[in-house]
Amino acid sequence: MAPLAGDDAALLGARSARLYARYALAVDRGDLDALRAMVTEDVGVTRGDLPAESGVEAFLDVYRAHVAMAIPVCRHVVTNVLAERAGDVVTTSAYFQATMFEEGRTRVVTGTYADDHVERDGELLIAHKRISVDRVLHLPAAEARFAHAGTPEAVAESAGRS
Repeated sequence: MAPLAGDDAALLGARSARLYARYALAVDRGDLDALRAMVTEDVGVTRGDLPAESGVEAFLDVYRAHVAMAIPVCRHVVTNVLAERAGDVVTTSAYFQATMFEEGRTRVVTGTYADDHVERDGELLIAHKRISVDRVLHLPAAEARFAHAGTPEAVAESAGRS
């Protein structure tokens, strides 16, 4: 395998952060084709203490189950991405927060990713996805409306609070 272009830590971190951002967007959109395109054929997936599974279909089954939940709005945010080369693998760590705006409630899930990425045709792919949940915060349902500052709706809303 050719060396990863620019093996410095900042570039590796930025490239891994880009893959995490594409992953988060695909999960939020329920885009199984995009998820399929960003993993290796023998991708592994480990969720918490559950046994590791391997293969694209096992990986996609995780996200098929997520799509089946029919959450109206889901937003994943991935931060604090670190990446380091270990032979042909780029080992990564990151924090995540997934906010799920459901009917009747809001859930905020926080945790960490400890993924392995590999280079294929100039792009990083997920070779193993490791998801560890630290906490789940349960909140009331969030409103689906918003009034931008200075608009008549915001002025009326503000007047109603005084």
